[in-house]
Amino acid sequence: MTLFKQMALAISILIIIMLAAVMGINYKSAKQDMIQSLYETTVNNISTLTIKLADASEDSALLVSTIDAEFDSGYYKMMEFKSNDGKSDYLQIDNDPVEGIPLWFINFTDIKLDSVSADVSSGWNIVGIVSVTGDTGIVYKALYKMFIKLLYLFVISVTIALITLSILLHFVLKPLYSVQNQAEAILRNKFIIQEKMPYTTEFKDVVKGMNAMVSKVEEIFEKGNEAVKRNKELLYNDPTTKLFNRRYLMLKLPSLIKAENKANGGTIIFIALSGAEVLNQVLGRQKADDIFLEFANELNNVCKEYDEKVIARVNGTEFTLMLPDCESKPANNIADKINDKFNELLKDNELNSRDIFINLGLYRYKPTVGVGELLTRADNALTLAKADENNNKYLFEEKDDENALGKEQWRTIIEESISHNYFSLKFWPTLNAKTKTVDHKVMTFTIDGGEDKKFFYGDFIAPAINLGLVSKMYIVTLRDLITQRHQKLDNSVCSIRLSNEFIEDTKSFNELSSLFEKHAKTLRFKLSFEVTDSFAINNTAVVKGFVDLFTKYGFSFGINSFTGESNDFNYLKELNPTFLKADSAFLLDQSQDSMSALQVITDSLGIDIIATFVKTKDELEKLQTMHINSVQGPITDIIK
Repeated sequence: MTLFKQMALAISILIIIMLAAVMGINYKSAKQDMIQSLYETTVNNISTLTIKLADASEDSALLVSTIDAEFDSGYYKMMEFKSNDGKSDYLQIDNDPVEGIPLWFINFTDIKLDSVSADVSSGWNIVGIVSVTGDTGIVYKALYKMFIKLLYLFVISVTIALITLSILLHFVLKPLYSVQNQAEAILRNKFIIQEKMPYTTEFKDVVKGMNAMVSKVEEIFEKGNEAVKRNKELLYNDPTTKLFNRRYLMLKLPSLIKAENKANGGTIIFIALSGAEVLNQVLGRQKADDIFLEFANELNNVCKEYDEKVIARVNGTEFTLMLPDCESKPANNIADKINDKFNELLKDNELNSRDIFINLGLYRYKPTVGVGELLTRADNALTLAKADENNNKYLFEEKDDENALGKEQWRTIIEESISHNYFSLKFWPTLNAKTKTVDHKVMTFTIDGGEDKKFFYGDFIAPAINLGLVSKMYIVTLRDLITQRHQKLDNSVCSIRLSNEFIEDTKSFNELSSLFEKHAKTLRFKLSFEVTDSFAINNTAVVKGFVDLFTKYGFSFGINSFTGESNDFNYLKELNPTFLKADSAFLLDQSQDSMSALQVITDSLGIDIIATFVKTKDELEKLQTMHINSVQGPITDIIK
């Protein structure tokens, strides 16, 4: 029960008791006054009655008439005359119920009125005794009217008191609601500073304490953020050009060429500078470094439309541009622009292009290429560019595999799979190596449409993206996951990796929202969703909309393919992921300082770090020394 309800209930009970006590005292006092008044009236009336009965005592008929006449006046409940000779005894009693008064009220009030007796004398002789009891019906009626009025007054008073109490408590406890919201926000890893201080001293102290705690956590986050930036620059950035270095490029390449991320592959460009020693001799080391920095800025400018690009200076005279989803024609255009910009730099600095020049090797790769193949063929393209005396650029593009399925063949397979739900759901565990328990299960799916129509996810995701069928495909598999019984998921957590194309599709949000609204309450397991780190960085607002949807239905959210790409990790505060998944190669490549800084950030935000593609026990042991116990990959088959 909330503090507001507890206080409201306690004070309400107190108010009701006090008002009831006041009403009860007033009612009891009025009852006693009315009974006393009736008794005194009866005493006064009996004197007159004895005179009348003395005059009629000689005639028994007149005596009865006198008693009846007096009794009918309505002031008496009982009237009895007993003569000394016993011949003229007479009793008159009114046993009729009191009109207009409920029986429960009569039983509750239960008025007891004593009888009044007096001698009836004729001259000096006592002829009898008369006894009378006042009519309590008068008191019942008066008390009932008073009771109804007091009841109305009680209800009105209590209502006014409770309304006033509610308003007063709401005003007094309003700062406490803000503290509660602030505390709940902290649990959601959101940090709110209350600028307006409450008037109540105790609440003011609480707010100051909460603000200090939030500021401290934010300070820890900011220090971690700055430390990660510094360590990232030391580990992965070339100090002269501020571009990434070879170390970062090699860590990033596997995720950039994964088939599930890119539909058509992309282009990698190797750039080799000749004449660097001339550049240093003519301009000096500092001015030469400035030329390199200007050239690096031009490289960023000519391909700024590609969000997931990686531009690296792999050594003193070689640069690499990794451009996912870049076709041959735009890649050629980019290479031409790089040539032009470099020649402009030479001209601006009065340098001879015969002594200082660049060569460019371009390799248009397919999504199935491996890292080794990628680098070898790009290097061959650069070698051919250097060997060509007439052109300093060479593009190597592989022809399509003759055995590969065509676009329309894939369209038929995927559309049939969507129509008939030929998708088969698979679940891979994420294990906590320390407790040997499953953290969650990652869902993927294959196509199983018959003997000749069995395909892995990596086989059909690229053509599905090209055909614009990703969203429909995901909705079918998600509907299957949510509406069908999957016993292996009971009482567990299932995580779904959402493709970038699915999130970018404007229809996906409404489809998911409708699906959750109908089935979220009937799920036997918990849901979690993942997006890639690079997509979250470049599309934070879009991802935030999905995160809010997940939160609405109690689903969690995580980020995969984390490589520390961002220069500012405040996007993690905004998106509030439950976990980050990073390749074990990336995590193991971090320096102790860099890893400590990253863990400061994740700990301050309540984010778990999960290592993916963990293959050996040796890798696992190294990760555990870094306090990373949750893992995915081949190692899970070993530690189950």
